[in-house]
Amino acid sequence: MARRNSSTILAFVAGLAFAAGSACDGGSQPPSSKPNSDGKPIGGAGSGKPIGGGASAGDSAGAGGGGEARTPMLAADHPQYGRREGAGFKNDCSADADCLVGGCGSEVCSADPGVMTTCELLPGEVPATAACGCVSDQCIWYTTNGQTMAPAPSSGGVVGGGGSPGAGDSGGDPGGGVQCGEAVCAKGEECIEYYGIAGPSGPKFKTCGIPCGPKKPCPAGKKCVTVADGPGNVCQ
Repeated sequence: MARRNSSTILAFVAGLAFAAGSACDGGSQPPSSKPNSDGKPIGGAGSGKPIGGGASAGDSAGAGGGGEARTPMLAADHPQYGRREGAGFKNDCSADADCLVGGCGSEVCSADPGVMTTCELLPGEVPATAACGCVSDQCIWYTTNGQTMAPAPSSGGVVGGGGSPGAGDSGGDPGGGVQCGEAVCAKGEECIEYYGIAGPSGPKFKTCGIPCGPKKPCPAGKKCVTVADGPGNVCQ
């Protein structure tokens, strides 16, 4: 009887040992690799996209800012093309942000931040819709309604020349509406030539005005003033 009880106890102990071993083996099994509802493995492996999803180079906007039709404000043969479009200055561009308005009267559109021009009133009327921007890789004045700037009317006068700084040379009657560089002088004005801040070593400029002095008074309503580094004594 004692021998039978011993066999039963041994069999019971062996069963407990077997059950414990099975439980340990089950704890080392890998987690389920069952896919999500979208068919992709849990954990995001193989998605092919980096975290953050940065924009590609092709997302950037091109020059033109919206793709609207742009018409050059000035034709290439316009008398003021070289002055307003910054001829001789850096002008390459890839976007509107590259283009700057410069010059004394903010009349020049170019890609050069250091544009300097003489202070004078240019003839002609600039369209109210004109803007400075990048068109065909060049900074120019343009409009989006097709409007352009017409050349200033010319009376066919003679360009004044050969005068000394501060001296007037109208090429005839000062009331004849003489041509003065790119401008046409008003009645009573002369074409005055002068040197800028660089003096005779620099370029000579032209502007319309009425010279004045001790023996040449100004018309009624105007007074004689001296414009330094400009046309000298003129009526204003």
